[in-house]
Amino acid sequence: MARASSRLRQLKNFTGLAAITLLSILAILPLFHIIGTVAINGLKAITRSGLDFLTKPPNPLNPSQPGGIAPVLKDSLLLVILSSIIGIPLALLTGVFISEFRSATISRLVFTLSLLLVEFPTILVGLYVYSVIVKPMGHYSLLAGAISLSLVMMPYVAVQVSEALRNTPRDVREAAFSLGVSRTRVVYNILLGAARKSIIVGVLIGVAKIAGETAPLLFTAGGSFTSQTTCALKPGGAIPLMIYEYIQQPGEGYRILAWGASLILLLVVFTIMIIAKILVKEVKL
Repeated sequence: MARASSRLRQLKNFTGLAAITLLSILAILPLFHIIGTVAINGLKAITRSGLDFLTKPPNPLNPSQPGGIAPVLKDSLLLVILSSIIGIPLALLTGVFISEFRSATISRLVFTLSLLLVEFPTILVGLYVYSVIVKPMGHYSLLAGAISLSLVMMPYVAVQVSEALRNTPRDVREAAFSLGVSRTRVVYNILLGAARKSIIVGVLIGVAKIAGETAPLLFTAGGSFTSQTTCALKPGGAIPLMIYEYIQQPGEGYRILAWGASLILLLVVFTIMIIAKILVKEVKL
């Protein structure tokens, strides 16, 4: 009887482990299929153009030599830099406010709104920026796109900063106050330094998030994929926006460029996430 009961438990244990393993495999298969599809088609596209894919403008009407995504790479870099300049300082200040005045009603309200905005439909952010910036200016611009991306980034980074500061050892804060250091210096010279790696991780993930955003740029950036301008007040493009536009076109050259751009975007996001993962392992609070 005892032996039969033991075998039944072993059978249940094996069945449970097998079911969990199978479900886990089924859950990650779509991810590997997506990555594999992008990698295969993207490599075909990039090898067709060679180094020109990163240095030449697109020429989708010539499938044998479709050109590259150089203008879009430049615009994407400019968008990320501008949105980071706008969004990161504001997010840091917001995160510090949430952490240092956590008992205040307005602080709790800001924290709740930040959590809501993290999941807010980003296309509505684009519509908002279109109504308050693009329409008064009378034209699309990279600046409007950067502002919309900064609004997407800010709540996420603010939440990460507040959590990083809250997880800083209490002894650090108390030791600084015992030495007569002012609250402002404690926060900006000591606490932010102690939590810097956690904050950097949050910022990197925020940058990775906006690097792949399309919706906020639909009504703001303008979708110019061949422009060589470096002026933020003129229309421009971005890699996700180019993928969105080109994959809908019937020509083979458009699809080649879209797949190649998809692989470049995937590599950029993966690189940022790997750096963030390495920093996470080094964080010791």
